[in-house]
Amino acid sequence: MIRLIIKEFKQLLPIAYLWLAVLLLGYCVQVLTERLDEETFSSWCEGYCDYSSNATVAIFSVLLALVTAYSLFPREHDESTIDYLRALPISRRALFIAKIAAAWLLLCGINVLSYSIDAVLLASNPESIGGNFYTQVWVTLLWRDCLFAFIILSHGVLLSWFRTLGLVIYGIYLLALMWAESYEGTSGYWSIFSLLSNEYEGSKLVANYQALAIHAAAAVLMLIVAYRLWNRTESSASGAQKYPRRIRFLYGVLSVAGFALLAMILAYRVGVGTGTAVDDRLKVAATEHYRFVYDASRQELVDYIVDNAESDLSALGQLLGVDELPRIRVDLSATSEHAAGLAKWKKIQMDLDAFEQDVSQRRVLSHETTHVLQAVESDRALAKNYSAVKFFIEGMAQYTSFEVVPEIERRQSNWSLASVSWKRQKIGFDDLINAPEFAKRFDAELHYSLGDLWTKAFVETCGTDALGNFLRAAGRQGAVQDLPAAIFWRDTTRQIGCDLDTVNVNWDKLMQALYDQVDQRDYPSYTDITIQRNSSTGQIRISARLKALTQSDNHTDPSATSDTNADYNLPDRFIIRIGSVSTNLAASVDPVYRGQLIGTGTDQRVEFLVPDSAVTGSRFRHQLGFTASADARYYYERWRRGTVAESSGQP
Repeated sequence: MIRLIIKEFKQLLPIAYLWLAVLLLGYCVQVLTERLDEETFSSWCEGYCDYSSNATVAIFSVLLALVTAYSLFPREHDESTIDYLRALPISRRALFIAKIAAAWLLLCGINVLSYSIDAVLLASNPESIGGNFYTQVWVTLLWRDCLFAFIILSHGVLLSWFRTLGLVIYGIYLLALMWAESYEGTSGYWSIFSLLSNEYEGSKLVANYQALAIHAAAAVLMLIVAYRLWNRTESSASGAQKYPRRIRFLYGVLSVAGFALLAMILAYRVGVGTGTAVDDRLKVAATEHYRFVYDASRQELVDYIVDNAESDLSALGQLLGVDELPRIRVDLSATSEHAAGLAKWKKIQMDLDAFEQDVSQRRVLSHETTHVLQAVESDRALAKNYSAVKFFIEGMAQYTSFEVVPEIERRQSNWSLASVSWKRQKIGFDDLINAPEFAKRFDAELHYSLGDLWTKAFVETCGTDALGNFLRAAGRQGAVQDLPAAIFWRDTTRQIGCDLDTVNVNWDKLMQALYDQVDQRDYPSYTDITIQRNSSTGQIRISARLKALTQSDNHTDPSATSDTNADYNLPDRFIIRIGSVSTNLAASVDPVYRGQLIGTGTDQRVEFLVPDSAVTGSRFRHQLGFTASADARYYYERWRRGTVAESSGQP
């Protein structure tokens, strides 16, 4: 059987060369149009790893598998080579299985090669803006794509018996699914697009196992039917029915037209997604340095952003001392559950539903534009030292965006929350310059507001030109790479004539001054935490008591009250963030759940009901938080470790 599979694989070499050429062309385009050292796991995974499914990506995989399937049996029967194979001392079943196995191995090999090349490219820049390499996601995507290839290959083997008619039917099926995905939001549970849908538990990718199992079983049945059909079909030399020439010509035209139609639709959808093409809902607006793609229904908001874009960019350029401003492409039609904006080299994506106020959306553009200028001015040096400078990357963007587009109340609220976190959780500069460890212990979102305040102290200490000078010093020619975080910071600040210790002293003073202005009653703490699993309801009950700040809680803070019965202001909302004992989770994708007050009088607690599926095993991490007011950001305490107790009754 192995030798037969090898023989069939050799027969498929022309198809293999075709797909290798397509793969090579794709990477050549990527090399010519993108900076590979700016590629991150998030940008590589963008679109394909998003929640739900991506019809465009699925179509590529479908075409790959269908073309391979159609090269198996029709050609053998048309050229009568199937008669030679049937004359060999092997069963027809073994021959059929060998052909299917060889084709599937080819498709899996293409996937493995592609994913391996991507992994090597990503390894060249493992700490660039966007996050770490998530091995579990990468492996899950790979095996899922291989299984998807088997399923579509099975479809193709059966459809190929019907020749061009099978392609036409399948093309109509795919177009119907794409229409349903675009206009109805879903194409149904039995859709092949559901096989590539993504769900997450923390940063763990959860494949649609049930759909995959159903479709895999259906694929096996299709192969059985296809075997029976092809087994009974004679070759053209053995008396198989020949269609008239005009019918064959018509089928050929329909086949070419079908593939051309799918290719045009696919190219159109890709163009819309990248901003190179627009449809009736999308429009383009251009300024001297920006090119905006946006939904026509957001015209009023976009007009406001576009009207201020160039002046805001000019102000940013002056703050950073930029000599030549870059041209930037902005996709304002993007949606995201985790970020208001995302910058990758000279491309920006923004979710216009992230904030209610137009001025906030304008400020987000300034924030993301700062990221673009950071990459350009530092020659990507910040990305190469990402762990040490993440707080500064985000903090500088916060600082410059608030300076250019002021939102005084929002900034003051962020500063108050940051100062409380800094004081109570004892966050120092050494914590800031170690991004992975910071995310293990604190709220990763604090990088923004703490970084904003550290940047403020940096500018006040080193001068208004320090920001841009720091970027250019980090990317200067001859700069030593891979320095330890603390040494990198001391070396680079020394290059611009500033002292890091002085900056940190001034930062501490600034943080303490802000903390002294905060009404501590707005920030109670959680105590007396209990955790219990209720197997009958499939939930984990986590409850905690709110406690007002006291002198003993605040340790070194002389301004804290000594009244142990001090009252507190009841928070507006309560929330819990669930992590894993593993520290490889991305904070942005950890699930969060709302809590509610239970009890009365002095016996009042906050209760969180967490789905049992959110916690694997008995040990997990969690972070308790709340909002001081309706329009404030969540304040999170430090990460805690918890152990789930079993319970068969009501908690």
